[in-house]
Amino acid sequence: MIKKISYRIVCFGWCWLAGTGMACAQEVRMAGLAENAEYTRLLREQEMLKACEDSTLSLIEQNRRLFEEGSDRERVGGEIVRLESELFDVRSKIGKVAARVTAMEQTYLIEHMDNEGEAETSVVTGERTLFDNPFFVENLSRNDRTLFGLSPRIEPEVMKINRLVSGLYDQLLTVKRQYEAAGDEETIDSLWRRSGELKEQIEQVDALMERLWLVIYDRKRDNYPVLVDQIGTLDRLQLEQLDRESRQVRRAEGWAGEQLAPLVATYPLQKQLMLDYEIAMAEALELTAARDSLATERGKYSAEKLAEEMTYRDIRFEPRSLVVYAPITKAGEGESQNYTTVADIPTLHVPKTGIYYTVQIANYATAPKSIDVFKGMTPVMSQKATNGQWRYMAGGFDTYAAASAAAALMVRGGFRATVVAYVDGKITTPAKAKALETTKSTAGGGEDNNSTASAAAGRQGRFHIEIIPAEQRLSTAIREIVKARATGTTIVRSTVGNDVVYTIGAFATRKEAEAVIGALGDQPNIKMKIVTL
Repeated sequence: MIKKISYRIVCFGWCWLAGTGMACAQEVRMAGLAENAEYTRLLREQEMLKACEDSTLSLIEQNRRLFEEGSDRERVGGEIVRLESELFDVRSKIGKVAARVTAMEQTYLIEHMDNEGEAETSVVTGERTLFDNPFFVENLSRNDRTLFGLSPRIEPEVMKINRLVSGLYDQLLTVKRQYEAAGDEETIDSLWRRSGELKEQIEQVDALMERLWLVIYDRKRDNYPVLVDQIGTLDRLQLEQLDRESRQVRRAEGWAGEQLAPLVATYPLQKQLMLDYEIAMAEALELTAARDSLATERGKYSAEKLAEEMTYRDIRFEPRSLVVYAPITKAGEGESQNYTTVADIPTLHVPKTGIYYTVQIANYATAPKSIDVFKGMTPVMSQKATNGQWRYMAGGFDTYAAASAAAALMVRGGFRATVVAYVDGKITTPAKAKALETTKSTAGGGEDNNSTASAAAGRQGRFHIEIIPAEQRLSTAIREIVKARATGTTIVRSTVGNDVVYTIGAFATRKEAEAVIGALGDQPNIKMKIVTL
């Protein structure tokens, strides 16, 4: 209890300091924004959140030591889970604030690109020497020449974006490991939501590249080949090298859908191509100072190494549920069961809402020695009763009729089989569950009541919408519609083959999912469908 209170005090104290404007340890990273109230507030908030992160990490470490020492493991384990959840929330806020700070700095940088007050690097001198040449003055607009000269000052901002993405990606890797190991539905659902939030943050940070770099790159890409043709003195080997690099960039851009941060991932090769164009043009125009300056920068630049560091491949989160919906079958020769030994028979999980049936096929005072007692039946789940006995269930059903028929088959197969029923996660009599099932069926509601795993999954909140956008990015308009029409759902990005797929869910009924698809009907260049887990 003391640890929990101390954590709250630390975080609250920093919030109070940030909210009142009292002196916090902070650094104004861009002098021109020092008088911007929102910018300085965000910097204070960053410091506050960093203090919360450090405090939470310290408490997690303390509790892990207590857990390893074996003192009150159940309580300490629960506290670790709670603290890790809070740590994720804090880091999520850190990512959002950092992205906002970076966006403000980029906007300022672009709006003040003519400011000569910044320290110049040799490359800036080289590029300005290049673009101040009469040839470029004549063939490029003033805006383009100013924009192109900004390129060297963009590099540190790109590196900031990459660090933000890298931190979010590390969190996503951790969530993936936790998701695969999670042993209860609540944790699985929570981690699924976290994965969607992290992927969305990565996508939003990556989008900062559009204004920062792409506006420059697109203009250079359009102008440089034309300028090279006008110069007309580049030799064949130079032209072939530029053509090879151009094709390499196009290939990388074609693979962008496999990346969580595609704009960051393609930057190194795009920059290398533009540098080589500039070196070739400076050489052809005999601009020695510009050529030497740019060549020096090129000699330090390893696009391959940087591209490897800035590549963040998609991490796929397959929807999963521990609740089994499946008929009982007997594994034949060479066919697999959902267990290989008695010890690895999975625990029975039941849905927290709705009606669920399974079939008890065995009950033992102690666990059996061999799986032979189950006669190859699958799927089989185990449950340890409060009296210490082991109960073994087979199959999972959403209707009494299906469960009763399965139980009858098990009886004919030599088992003492009975139907076991649950309503809203609690055990009840099959008769009560059947009566409730009948009441709901009579009430209607338009739901498809087929006795199938997909129908059952839907009633347990397992309908999802899959959206495949032609541009491999979900538009802000779509996100806003989903936010308004599907409160509480999560958007998770993944790649399937060459497609980028956004999964939205979960929905309790197919009708809810259909309503969202209807609201999205006017959105261009997307494919949509409803899927069930």
